[in-house]
Amino acid sequence: MKGRIVKRWKIRYNKMNENQDSLNSEQELNDSQIAENTEETQVEESETPEEKIAKLEESNKKLFARAKKAEEEAKALKNAPKEVEKPVQKVVSQLSDEEIDRKLEEKLNERELKSFDLSDELKQEVKVYAKAKGVSYREALNSDYILFKKDAENKKIRSEEASASFKGKTTKTKRDFGKLGDDDVLNLSTEEFVEYKNWLKTQ
Repeated sequence: MKGRIVKRWKIRYNKMNENQDSLNSEQELNDSQIAENTEETQVEESETPEEKIAKLEESNKKLFARAKKAEEEAKALKNAPKEVEKPVQKVVSQLSDEEIDRKLEEKLNERELKSFDLSDELKQEVKVYAKAKGVSYREALNSDYILFKKDAENKKIRSEEASASFKGKTTKTKRDFGKLGDDDVLNLSTEEFVEYKNWLKTQ
């Protein structure tokens, strides 16, 4: 047990010495940097005022030359013809042959569906049926379900046309009010009652 404790203390002591050594080496670096800086300032202080002015004029000339160069570059950029931005081209992803065939078939089916003499509702029914069964629009059009829907739609159209033509041809017939009994008079509509009153005046 004591041996372990001694080892631990030795390890800690060695680490502390290493840390102290690293601190000492950093202090030495800082001291050497300070010495270099003081030497530079001593050199600068040993210069005569004429030398300082000459150095200052030289640095001013360099700065002026850099500023002049930057100004010329700015003018050149300003006067340079502006490049017209090229239109961004859409990146077309590569489609597999199967995808191209499927898209082409969809377009052809759409054209074919438009060519059929069907109402919009029935065209939508054909689309839904074809998609659900996985068949073409032509095959869907010949299916029992779509044929039934088409027949029902045709019957509806014919009955609407027939009722419209019948309504246009009807003529109003006058009633023979002389044969009406008391109960019949009570069952007359408003228009018929007005006509009945007018008829009574003529009698």
